[in-house]
Amino acid sequence: MQYTLTVSLATLRAARTHSAVKDVRYYLCGVYLDTKAGKVVATDGHRMLVATARGVKVDAPPVIIPNDLLDAALKQFGGEYARGKALGAVDVAVTVDGVQLTITTPTGQVSGKALEGVFPEWRRVVPKADEVATFAPAVLNWEYVMDACEALTIAANISKAKAGQHATRVQQRGEFPAIVCSSNPNVMALVMPLRNDLHAEAPQVACRMAHMDALPYSAETAERVELEAAAAVSAAA
Repeated sequence: MQYTLTVSLATLRAARTHSAVKDVRYYLCGVYLDTKAGKVVATDGHRMLVATARGVKVDAPPVIIPNDLLDAALKQFGGEYARGKALGAVDVAVTVDGVQLTITTPTGQVSGKALEGVFPEWRRVVPKADEVATFAPAVLNWEYVMDACEALTIAANISKAKAGQHATRVQQRGEFPAIVCSSNPNVMALVMPLRNDLHAEAPQVACRMAHMDALPYSAETAERVELEAAAAVSAAA
């Protein structure tokens, strides 16, 4: 069965930032085109990006574009097709013929085989709209949060130089995945919280310590400060 899907170049670039690299779960080492839902999804198990792509919603089997094939194609989109440029969000044609994939680029075509395997049920991770309002402090990998914010700017075809002006919201949800989003509802990212022994009251303790005057340094005062900090943590608990 042969069919062609169209995906925004900016969406493909953004999704690539969240696909797994050299993972034993080989089916995560690529970008998933969910033809039933019309979504582009990528995850490495720690974070996930989900984007709506109407050109992907067709009556045909889903497909996983492997990282190496996608990277080879993206390298050919330079000049006016670069991130932040006029054609940086142009639609890209992905033709599927069985397990064979062909991505059309400005200079020709890049072909290869689709990844085999079953992509995870990604919607199980995405919270329902009525579950989002609940806020709970979370411990997050700051690099993953930065990557998610960066991916949102890439999806919006915003240049790296102007990325800092792109407003994003990080909704912490305690032990559940944090939501990273912007004013564009068609793209979102999720970041799994860390299982860490960092105490939930750590921010309050840090503020208390910031308001305390520092003592002249000595071995005795250093020990005293450590005891006071420990006592503050116990009091916060």
